[in-house]
This record gives sequence, structure tokens and C-alpha cells, in this order.
Amino acid sequence: MKKVISVFFLFISMSFYGQNDTISVVYHTDNDFVIPKTTKIVYRGFLNEVFIDVPNSKSFEVEGIGVSQKEKNIYSINPSSGKELIIYIKGILMNGKKFSEKHIFEIRNVTSLEAKINNLDGFKVRMQKKNLLNAIIKCGFPDKNIGLKCAIKNFELRIPGYSSIHIDGNKIKEEYYKKIVSKIKIGDEIVLCDINFSVNVNANVCKINNIIIEIY
Repeated sequence: MKKVISVFFLFISMSFYGQNDTISVVYHTDNDFVIPKTTKIVYRGFLNEVFIDVPNSKSFEVEGIGVSQKEKNIYSINPSSGKELIIYIKGILMNGKKFSEKHIFEIRNVTSLEAKINNLDGFKVRMQKKNLLNAIIKCGFPDKNIGLKCAIKNFELRIPGYSSIHIDGNKIKEEYYKKIVSKIKIGDEIVLCDINFSVNVNANVCKINNIIIEIY
């Protein structure tokens, strides 16, 4: 009977300190743009920031390609090539037992921004010209794990047979609409292009699409 109990606890011990357990606490910090914070995704071209701690440990160390310690419990992850990034966490618990864990992160590229007018989906949309008045242009990432904030600074509106109209901000205000309405007719395709935008991170993240508007 003692032998059976010993084997049982040996099995529990091996399972508890195996690579697939989660003794460690690992999540993206509030400073990082990845959401939700517990997701195991990192983005190429960025210094992703994660919090790592091992409760009830005497000491631990973190290893991985592109992983560096920024400060206590805060680590920067700079993904390179490949589709996965592995973080190894090793250390000693308060009871003297050693542990080793492997955490696998998916590596993704930042996708292009999606520009929309009046929240209409698609790079080509149909609108009545009256709906251009106070139309709002927004942009965002189709990848919902990216929590970056984007803002439209200005853009150009190209009308067939006329010079481009430069529009500041993200809204076709009345002053701009008056320049447009007399120049377009049903069946025209006008192009919203050269969109200048900002993202709340210091990185050349991506491009943004033009929008073709068919007037009906």
C-alpha cells in the first residue's frame, strides 16, 4: 500500500512540475497594446511587453530568443522570424523543488489598417452624395488582438475631371461638402486616398487602404 501511495505522489509531483503546467504568471502589461492581456500572441516589429512572476519561488530566470529583462518582472519580447516564440521559465520553489516551464507564443505580423467611411464595410462602397455631408472616416485593425488607437489626420478626395480636394481631419464638413457636391453626379466613382493617420506607438506599422465611393 505504501508503494502505491509513493508512486501516486511521484506521479503528481512529475505532473505538477512538468512543462505543460502553469506555475508562472505570464501576461501582457498595461503598457502593451496586445489584448486581451492573457493572450499568447506577440507581434513582429514591436517590443512586446509582458509581466512574468512565479509565486512561491526562491528564484527564477527567463530565457528565449528575443526576450530581455526590462525591469523586475517586466520583460520585452522582440519576435524575429518564424511562427512561434518559446519562453522558458526555470527556477526553484520555496520548498526547494526545481521547476521548468515552456510557454509558446504565436508570432503575427501587424496587418494593414482598414479605412472606412460612415462605418461601411469594404474598400468600395455605394453612397448618395447627400450622405457625404459630415461623413466620418475612421480606421482600425482587423486583428482584434491589436489594441492600438488610430486617428485620421487628413486625406485627399479625388473627383473625376477635377483636382483633388484636401480635407483636414476625419470628417467631410460643410465647407468641404460645398466644394464636392456641385462636381459629382450619379454613377461617379470618387476616391478617398492619401490618408494620413497616426497610431499611438512609435513604429512604422502598416499601410492603409483607399476607399472608392460610387455615387448613386
